Amino acid sequence: MNKTSFLKKNLMRMKALLHIFYYPQVKIEFPIDILKQYIDCKWNLPKDYKICSPDNTVDKQAWADLLNSDGEFGIWNKKRVEEEVISHMITQDAASLLYYKDKLIGCSSTMRDINSKIKIGIGMFLLLEKSHRSKKGLSFALTFRTLSFFARENFVKAFAYTDPHRLSALYLYLSNGIKPKYNSISSIFQWYMIKKRLNPLLKRKKRKNGE
Repeated sequence: MNKTSFLKKNLMRMKALLHIFYYPQVKIEFPIDILKQYIDCKWNLPKDYKICSPDNTVDKQAWADLLNSDGEFGIWNKKRVEEEVISHMITQDAASLLYYKDKLIGCSSTMRDINSKIKIGIGMFLLLEKSHRSKKGLSFALTFRTLSFFARENFVKAFAYTDPHRLSALYLYLSNGIKPKYNSISSIFQWYMIKKRLNPLLKRKKRKNGE
């Protein structure tokens, strides 16, 4: 083993050890039984919206512009979309693009955990333009249309990561049976604060649903 390989291997070990104590994002588990409900679902979206899987003609610059609009995913261009999103997709069916009057305004994609011996899927780069987030059902469709792929293809587990301050997304997940995962010491405190802020809304929804 040369010096570069040795340093790289030990750096990876150090990062894995640090993640036991601190990880900036929180981890969420999507139970496969819940995802099964949305296999081949016919999504009833508001007028002028359509959702589909990307194909070979997808406009990568429009995809990059959408990811740039969030401001928290770094700087994107067509090459980065190709290398960090499209090249990691399991199949085209394992991603969703949301359009409003032919403009790309939402996306979600997935990848497989290649380090696992069992089939584990990971949701990644879920984004909906801010001006469309008030439209009922759009975030839900982007999330569950995409991740239902894992249930259809008999994956054993499905996970995603998000920032602790994305409370609207976390409310969407937790209010639909998605489970928090405690994958670091810091996640105990992160989830405590998240639940503290979201519990009033979650309890209100349960009362509304008669649970």
